[in-house]
Amino acid sequence: MSARRALTCAVAALALAGAAACGVDPTGVDDDGPAPVISARGAAATIYLLRDGRLAPKNVTTASPAVEDLVTALFEVGRQPGDGLGTALRGFRLEQSVVGRYGVDSGVRNDPENPVGLRLHVIVNGPGRLGRTAMAQITCTARLREEIWAVKITQTTPKGPLALGEHTCKEYHDLAAPSVNLPP
Repeated sequence: MSARRALTCAVAALALAGAAACGVDPTGVDDDGPAPVISARGAAATIYLLRDGRLAPKNVTTASPAVEDLVTALFEVGRQPGDGLGTALRGFRLEQSVVGRYGVDSGVRNDPENPVGLRLHVIVNGPGRLGRTAMAQITCTARLREEIWAVKITQTTPKGPLALGEHTCKEYHDLAAPSVNLPP
């Protein structure tokens, strides 16, 4: 027998011995019920709609506690708000919302309690220019999440994107309904 053939036989014998030595006997398939499924549960959140043209809170259910889902809920609930509430977002569509870093590395804010926060960039599309009240709804709703320090808003138009600036809710405090305390 050649050395090559002897080596091949030895490898085959070792593989067979290894398979036989595992101590597990083959069995048939056992059905132990349905496959596990991840169950998604919504989250309760607050958004700002309008009562008599002023920002008023409304509790809603969102897909998750993520700020992107909160803004999505603002646009969806705003289509048919009910409860005597309205919206300045009617006719506008949320295209995208993206969270990014916002903090001391950019030289914008130095808060020893929370040195790095987040900026939400919201991109909308719709007729005409997005008004101040609509921007207040977006900004103040997003700012209910303490990790969001600022909201950048861009509106897409047929002529290209229109940057509407970076905002905090503080600049819209004059739009609060009576007895409503808006976030900073």
